[in-house]
Amino acid sequence: MAKTSSHSHETSLKAAILVQRLFRGFKDRHKYRRRVLLEAWDELEKKEEAELHYSAKEVGKMTEMYRKLALTSKHVDLEIEEQETKRRPSFVENRDKKDEDKEGKKEFKPTLSWLAAFMDRVGKKDYDSKPMPEAEIMSLLSQAYTVLSKLPNVVEVSIKQDKDEKDSQTLIVVGDLHGQAADILHILKTHGLPTKRKLFLFNGDFVDRGKFAIEVCIIIFTLKLLFPDVVYMNRGNHEADDINARDGFQDECCAKYNMTVYHQFNETFTALPLVHIANKKAMIVHGGLCWDAGVTIKKIQEIDRFVLHPSWESIMEDLMWSDPGGPSHNGASQNDRGCGCIFGEDIVDEFFEDNPPLNLLVRSHEKKESGFQRHFGGKVLTVFSASNYCGDNGNDGAVIEVLPSLDYRVHTFYATGVQDNDVKFADRYCTLSSSVAAKLIHRIAENRLQLLDCYGKVVKEMNEKKGAESKGEVITRVQWAQGLKRVLDLRVKFLFLQELLGVPLLGENGKRRGKFSYVKWLEKFAPVNQRLFHLDSKAAPAVKETLQKITDVLQRHRVAVKSMFRYFDSNGDGQITPKELHNGLVCLGQVYKTNFTKAEVDTLIEHLDKDGNKAIDYDEFLAHFSVSDSEIAKKLDAVPRSSVMRGGTLLSPPTKLTRPQRVSRGSSLLVAY
Repeated sequence: MAKTSSHSHETSLKAAILVQRLFRGFKDRHKYRRRVLLEAWDELEKKEEAELHYSAKEVGKMTEMYRKLALTSKHVDLEIEEQETKRRPSFVENRDKKDEDKEGKKEFKPTLSWLAAFMDRVGKKDYDSKPMPEAEIMSLLSQAYTVLSKLPNVVEVSIKQDKDEKDSQTLIVVGDLHGQAADILHILKTHGLPTKRKLFLFNGDFVDRGKFAIEVCIIIFTLKLLFPDVVYMNRGNHEADDINARDGFQDECCAKYNMTVYHQFNETFTALPLVHIANKKAMIVHGGLCWDAGVTIKKIQEIDRFVLHPSWESIMEDLMWSDPGGPSHNGASQNDRGCGCIFGEDIVDEFFEDNPPLNLLVRSHEKKESGFQRHFGGKVLTVFSASNYCGDNGNDGAVIEVLPSLDYRVHTFYATGVQDNDVKFADRYCTLSSSVAAKLIHRIAENRLQLLDCYGKVVKEMNEKKGAESKGEVITRVQWAQGLKRVLDLRVKFLFLQELLGVPLLGENGKRRGKFSYVKWLEKFAPVNQRLFHLDSKAAPAVKETLQKITDVLQRHRVAVKSMFRYFDSNGDGQITPKELHNGLVCLGQVYKTNFTKAEVDTLIEHLDKDGNKAIDYDEFLAHFSVSDSEIAKKLDAVPRSSVMRGGTLLSPPTKLTRPQRVSRGSSLLVAY
């Protein structure tokens, strides 16, 4: 009996060990897969940011054609408003006029009790309203501009040491928030409001991506007005009109207010300082260091920062866009974001040498899994405060608490999800997977014809080497992944994403992971105009024909759907009216030799306008362009199109002239020697 009991116990123990081993293996595989997804998301993020710059240029070209044709064409009756391409007059330049307009009106003065009530309101789960009356937010922005505009480009911050350590000051550095109100509310709840002993520095990128960028700005600007001597702010790369016009903030402003408020926000952003220096030794900037050699704090002070966006390849742009490279990176080289540079430790040392006694660089700008990262032995620190970035990354947020000695404490948090690690892991994985899948499916669909050509050449080369004629369009998994990397120009581990992208598990020969037909696979991504089956038999052909004409223009001239929407949306309010669509199609027809009749336009607007408000919003427009395979289409539709199609670039964006790689003084001497 004892022997049987012992045997049973041994069997149970072995079973438990086996289950444990299987579970650990399962979880390790999922963790690795999640790491692959995160790397893919980061790569897509940088690609999209670079494309935003390209699309800004292309939409500008299309709009200029629109304007010229509108001024000369008898068919176009749109009243063209003069588009200001240069810097708009600042509040300072219009101060006298605005003061006259405000005469007799009571200026809004925020108080601490008002701010507390506002944050309580924003923090409620059912919050979904206009943050504050338009007149009040305009007044708040004007006051913030007045305070910020008096500051220099580089602001000195003193973190004072007291004999009693409890009375010493600390500086809380907050990284990117990107419109995620939950994060700033969590930070202020955890660390308290600013005091004489607790200083705050918000290091840029307050807007875009999240739904509550206006609320985040209201909180930060109000804190600056209430505690002007202990609250500091740097400008980030998203506090620029060429980026936030296409990355969500303009749409948010139009949904909650109007374009006037949006322009006022961007005017206020022009007054934000670029750099803060703590205790003479720690430089705090949003992005990083510059491509050009010999940049000094004095040069940064001389920059005219009061512009809506920095000039291309300027010191100001580098400060807002650059990133540190890996441990072995040397010099300054091209940044995949399309702006700024990737700088190495030698560039950091050179900058410190040119700007004594600096010996620490604190920056933000990059999402990190734990919200924080040390670079180059602690010479550079990255802090990122938007937890679960974009709602699908599952990353922690962090803030840095800097002490008078410039030692620091890192505080990590996760503000937008449950705290149980197991649940959080599963939830983070699923949302991240959906987002990456949708973004990649969109790019594959856009580049379907180029991929067909690429794989066709691969098959032809294989057959030529074998001296045989083509026996079908089959490729290996490795060839499939290599083709995607080459055509999409993405450093992504596609082999681990086959199932996600609809690649069949069994090859043409029935073997697992065998060769498969790239033609059949790419057929899944063929463009199709959605929702036509909902139309009556009379309307369907007309709508289909008009949509097909637009699709032909998109494919023939390599214009992305998002760019087409921006082209039609002539006044930039995030919606296309029947008049805008009519005039846009008429001009488009003249440019691309494609005729659109008034009847076609009327039928099209009737069926695109699904909510019946006589206007087509962004998601309505994008939702009509999808892919033919139902399973792939489901993955594409699982994520809002506005986030999937962020870049809005040409399918084959023009190659930006690269700046010559910079080497540090030490490197150049070694090379010369």
